[in-house]
Amino acid sequence: MKQRRIGFTLIELLVVIAIIAILAAILFPVFAQAREKARAISCTSNMKQLGTSVMMYVQDYDEVFPIGTPDAWWPSWPTLVQPYVKNLQVFRCPDDSFQQPAGSDWAGVPISYASNGVIYWNGSSNAMLGVMGMAQGGWLSQTVTSLAAVGKPAETVMIAEHHNKDVLKVSTANGSPSSNFSFFAPGSLFTCGTGWDGYGGSELPDGTLSLTLAYPRGQDGGVSAHHNDRANFTFCDGHAKSMKPSSTRPHGGGYNGANPVVDDMWDTRRN
Repeated sequence: MKQRRIGFTLIELLVVIAIIAILAAILFPVFAQAREKARAISCTSNMKQLGTSVMMYVQDYDEVFPIGTPDAWWPSWPTLVQPYVKNLQVFRCPDDSFQQPAGSDWAGVPISYASNGVIYWNGSSNAMLGVMGMAQGGWLSQTVTSLAAVGKPAETVMIAEHHNKDVLKVSTANGSPSSNFSFFAPGSLFTCGTGWDGYGGSELPDGTLSLTLAYPRGQDGGVSAHHNDRANFTFCDGHAKSMKPSSTRPHGGGYNGANPVVDDMWDTRRN
């Protein structure tokens, strides 16, 4: 009697391999999206906690927001609210790669978020239009904002994503490869303009700009939109949510003392 051999033929093996490859091609993007969704949710949780910490600070200091960064560029707002958080991990988005350059420890711990510290010309002097801005006594007439001065707290940006890896990318392009300013100086806030690009992109989103412009000059501005082209924002009432950066300033434009734009979520003057 002939002995029958049990096993797969070459054709059968190739069919099985092809089926596995097809399933992998279908499932791997799904797994990647699920992993990114989890990171985005973790980032939203971080920003919610930061919003709560800022609101606790506001209640303790006569309903005045902390300074974004003082004349001496230290301590910036993350240092001021850290006692209410007591956890440095809250300042870090899971999608941010924290590559600390050699010799940059003096600039503090890299973080993933920056405050709304918009500076504008109010018709007679430079002033702060945002929430937590820069204190420069020589040329800024206003350096802090009270909660009562924010016209629409639930619709006004307090904090936005500003990843350390993006700050490093911009500072490197501007000739400062060892700089790490995400926790320190102008890198810890959005000032609206190109003047501080050497310390990290500080431009605001602008929905009218081209999608092809490189960071931070495109529609997203200096906001880090790494969660499927979206970013997390904390608002002045403490809540946090995910949005396309350009949706916070769909009509863009500058600030020259004119009336506020109704849908500009960075402008504290709106009522």
